[in-house]
Amino acid sequence: MKKTIFILPLIAATFAISGCNKSNNVKDTDLMHHHFVLVKANGQELASDKYVELEFGENMTITGKMCNLFSGKVTLNDNVIKGAGLAMTKMACPDRELGELDAVIEDLIVKGAKIELTKDQLILKNEDNELTYKLRELM
Repeated sequence: MKKTIFILPLIAATFAISGCNKSNNVKDTDLMHHHFVLVKANGQELASDKYVELEFGENMTITGKMCNLFSGKVTLNDNVIKGAGLAMTKMACPDRELGELDAVIEDLIVKGAKIELTKDQLILKNEDNELTYKLRELM
């Protein structure tokens, strides 16, 4: 009897900690109407004077800025975000790092990127690139 009394709370605590049946799948509603700023690209911290952003709107439209402005429509399936391409202004970029980020975001969207979302951080990554964003709401 004493063993049963000890084991039952232990089992209950194990299920509570493990989040029994908790899904880590990101849903489009988790992203929509949120604004993120890039803090790290391929492991390198971004200088604070570079304002690089990504925003998710209605129907999974994205808008943002690396060196150039971009927008597109993406889908989210099994924690992978993907789109047919991005509409992007193609102005010459005096900042080489930001110019390279234009190609990185386009690569992530076209090839597809695994997405990880926490309370205040968004990570987009594939076999070639990884971008880490911080949540920064406009309001």
